[in-house]
Amino acid sequence: MDFRVEITGPAIADLAEIVSYIARDNPVGAKALGENLLDAALSLAKTPFKGSPYPRLARVRKLTLPPFKIFYRVNDRTRDVEILRFWHSARREPKLGPEV
Repeated sequence: MDFRVEITGPAIADLAEIVSYIARDNPVGAKALGENLLDAALSLAKTPFKGSPYPRLARVRKLTLPPFKIFYRVNDRTRDVEILRFWHSARREPKLGPEV
């Protein structure tokens, strides 16, 4: 049985910002990139532990699709994957505070 994937508000905003920025110069590429990032996030429904543990915060994992990272949390008990952020690797790591 697959896990349920939930994409949080901050992650949706990140994805929109990434796609919007790239679309200024390459609308077709921006659409493809957005779809690839979203597909990667949704693939966690079948393989939620394929990303590596994020050493700075317990229970958070990251899936890397260079040059982007998808930060997420898995709840094995409820079989949920919560997508926390989509992030470009060149940027300083996102704030993932204790509420995460």
